[in-house]
Amino acid sequence: MNRTAALLAFVLACGPAEVDETEETVTPVATGDETPTEAPPREPPPESGPTRDIRFPPVERASLDNDLELNVVPYDALPVVYLRLVVKSGAETDPEGKEGLSDLVAQMLKEGTRRKSSQELAESIEFLGADLWTGGDEENVHLVFRALAEHLDEAMDILADVAMNPAFRNEELEKLKRREKDRLGLSRREPRYLAREAFFGRLYGEHPYATVDTSEAALGRISRRDLQRWHRKYFVPSNAFLVAVGDVTSDQVKTAAERAFGRWRGRPVEAAEVPAPPTREAREVVIVDRPGSVQSTIYIGELAMARGDEGWVEMEVSNQVLGGSAASRLFMDLRERRGLTYGAYSQVVERVQTAPFVALGAVRTEVTDQAVAGFFEHLERWVSEAPTAEETGHARDFLSDSFPLSIDTPGKIAGMVADLRIFDLPDDYWDGYRSSIGQVTPEAAHEAARARVHPDQMLVVIVGRAAEIAEGLRQYGQVTVLDDQGEVKETLAPLEAETDAPSDPDGD
Repeated sequence: MNRTAALLAFVLACGPAEVDETEETVTPVATGDETPTEAPPREPPPESGPTRDIRFPPVERASLDNDLELNVVPYDALPVVYLRLVVKSGAETDPEGKEGLSDLVAQMLKEGTRRKSSQELAESIEFLGADLWTGGDEENVHLVFRALAEHLDEAMDILADVAMNPAFRNEELEKLKRREKDRLGLSRREPRYLAREAFFGRLYGEHPYATVDTSEAALGRISRRDLQRWHRKYFVPSNAFLVAVGDVTSDQVKTAAERAFGRWRGRPVEAAEVPAPPTREAREVVIVDRPGSVQSTIYIGELAMARGDEGWVEMEVSNQVLGGSAASRLFMDLRERRGLTYGAYSQVVERVQTAPFVALGAVRTEVTDQAVAGFFEHLERWVSEAPTAEETGHARDFLSDSFPLSIDTPGKIAGMVADLRIFDLPDDYWDGYRSSIGQVTPEAAHEAARARVHPDQMLVVIVGRAAEIAEGLRQYGQVTVLDDQGEVKETLAPLEAETDAPSDPDGD
């Protein structure tokens, strides 16, 4: 960095200098002789060219003798390598009463192996200048290792040791459980956490997707033996795949993987049978009572589609029109025109099995009724008429133009390759992704929403002051009031039930 650039960086970091108000400042005096100069005319920016597909780098696939699948993407822009090991089992496999078990397994992988303590493992990773991240979601456990490409062999060895030989030491497990209990305590103070908990719980019923987190009671039941059993059952090569992206070749990755993972064994994992989520034939309102809230957190939605379903791209474009960004209908109306909220959005959640569409926002308590009415105005319009050609064009442009930002680093590419396998998408899916977006017509976008979204059957979840908002929400259906632990406090019949009730001719 030269001296000028360094000085500029220092000034920007420190902010403007303070002015000594005791000093006399000199203001130039106009003499009247100055001739105003006209600014040169500005030239318009060049026209944007046509959208071109971004070539997703080819994925080279292979398998080890133990059925561990390898997915390699050579990427020599940076001298690094990202290794992502995905085990295709997650929270949906947690035993009843021990919710959060799979996530504890994922987090404990970093806390030492049979060969290395937690500290020794951390030092080994730090010595390479590398990073290790582990975590679980509803359907998978992920292990991500980033290192310099020249350390591929060492990185693969550490990753294999972490995945195959976790120690699950009791003292580390107890530390983790204490941290988890502290996290839960803080999370339960957040209205959006309570809204997600109630929304997914009510939407999915007995289906595993209904559970969004563990609980203190579940943490108390989980033992070291539970972690060992879960790991032994689901951490097997036939239930996993490895992605490697970076300045490496397929031969290098396969040689390193064969040495590190070649002795990995385990019985094949049978697909778990899960109950179907409940069907919904009428709107329902759930209020999580939070008397101290100054605003209402709103979730409105229903089950829509799985990530791998046909029509996903059309639904993405359609959702972008409705609420995918700050330029979409919900935001521009509920925030910019009506001033009811700082932001209102919508999305289709990505899941292997059927996932929900949800529209969400947070508003002042006193305008909760108006906001819910506004959401439903847009939802009903969304499914009853096609978006304009201009709206559809803007939605296509937004999704298409933002796509290159999702594949601009080897770590992001590794995540995209993992999505191909998790959601069973074809290898060339990302190659034509932008072209697929560009081909979505207003009619196709409308049909995608109309076929999957039913405003008169939606679940409405609101976290806020029940005493002030419950009565006004009866117009949308039966209202169930819960406390912040999910226990029912009160149930209110919908207004139409009272309106339709027969009157007493005698006036009694």
